[in-house]
Amino acid sequence: MSSSGKGILGLLIALIIFLLAASAGWQYFKKTNGGSYGDDAQTAEMMDSQETTEQATEQANALLQETHSSGADVLANAKRAANIQKLTDRPLLGVRGVGNPDAPVQIQEFFSLTCNHCASFHTGAYQELKAKHIDTGNVYFIYQEFPLNGPALYGSMIARCMPEDRYASFIDLLLREQDKWAFSGDFKAALKQNAALAGMSGEDFEACFANKDLQKQIAANIQEASQVYEISSTPSFVINNGERVLHGGQTIEAFDAVVKEIMGE
Repeated sequence: MSSSGKGILGLLIALIIFLLAASAGWQYFKKTNGGSYGDDAQTAEMMDSQETTEQATEQANALLQETHSSGADVLANAKRAANIQKLTDRPLLGVRGVGNPDAPVQIQEFFSLTCNHCASFHTGAYQELKAKHIDTGNVYFIYQEFPLNGPALYGSMIARCMPEDRYASFIDLLLREQDKWAFSGDFKAALKQNAALAGMSGEDFEACFANKDLQKQIAANIQEASQVYEISSTPSFVINNGERVLHGGQTIEAFDAVVKEIMGE
């Protein structure tokens, strides 16, 4: 065979390999994303088919992936209209906070129950912040769930279904015991056991776990926080509705400085 013929043959072989690889990649994409990633109608359909823990986890992950992605897209194409802005009041969520609601400094923590840095902050700097500034009336601390995966989303939902006066202690339990429930082989069973310890009946747990409206409101909060405050990671801290935004695990010294500046000390 001539050298030109060999060259043509080589190109044909390369083209065939490319087409086979592209076809395999497309099949994988369809298998993992349902063939229409970002399609709201299909997301709703998937949520309606929630029947098992495994299915629920897959659906939650898909919802969160779409929510976080859409928030990032908006940020890439638009600037925040104002630096200080409150998030929408959502009836099923309400406000979960500790301290004096009229405190001069308001800190919203955006956290995920499966985030290691969030757990470290909660057992470390947060305890100092609570003693120095929350319990003394300087700071009102608001919990804002920003779940990054399915277990975190369902953990947040169960916490929201707790009586308001049990919310903070249940979040404390889930963050302290994070490795024992969030990363267990069956997170739902472990979460249900923790909920029972906090006084939630099995019937109430199942109803909350299947509450799609609550799930959607948490997702809507994620999307709005991504747009308004540019939250993209956990933990993140929004001071006085956006006057300042701190990203990543913070030390007590960082909060001391913010409180001192805002209070004019």
